[in-house]
Amino acid sequence: MKSNVQFQYDINEDKKNILRVVNHPSDFGGDVKRQYGRLPLELVNNLKTERDPFVQDRIVSDFLKQNLIKKGELINQKIERFQKDWDKINDEYFKRLEKILDIQIPADVIYKAYLTSAGSCPFDASARTFMVGMDDEMVDTVAAHEIMHIELWRNYGIYCRDTLKLSPKEFGVFQESATVLLNEEMGDILSRPDYGYKEHQEMRLRLAEEWKRTKNFRGLLKYYKGLVSSK
Repeated sequence: MKSNVQFQYDINEDKKNILRVVNHPSDFGGDVKRQYGRLPLELVNNLKTERDPFVQDRIVSDFLKQNLIKKGELINQKIERFQKDWDKINDEYFKRLEKILDIQIPADVIYKAYLTSAGSCPFDASARTFMVGMDDEMVDTVAAHEIMHIELWRNYGIYCRDTLKLSPKEFGVFQESATVLLNEEMGDILSRPDYGYKEHQEMRLRLAEEWKRTKNFRGLLKYYKGLVSSK
């Protein structure tokens, strides 16, 4: 038995993510509008002009309650479809991820994948939760990407900070760049490639080449440390 992923919708989790992308957009990706996804422009503008967090909370809650009334059945259909698609690759994905990262994930681990109305999909490594886009048709690559982030952070975060002395920014760049390994090792089971961010493309190419040569993840981290130290 392998670990598994449970797709679900939680209105409070969705609300937190919408408030996050409006008030504290990610530094990665450049285009902030991309992080909004298909959120109505009126909603985004209302939240930007209203700085009282309690009022913001009420605005998003009202929007999501109405959205749930209109799209509740569609959301349920998406959950069912995402789950069915993921279950087809679940065991093979975790088998390969453990091999890539040279780790063992306990068999009873359940990752929670929350659907979000926003375009940005964060993760919480300590809770092993992440988000996928409600408006997407396929989310297997997003799930694979976020789970890799989670396990990289849980298994190598302290090593990168204390031994390799990577700064938080350097570690973040490695995390986003290292998902290129999904293309190298899981291209036959994922519905699309992991594209990464524009600003990381050169690093992704370098890591992919080094990976092909060594297939050693800890060695890849040391290789990356050498690259950022020589700048």
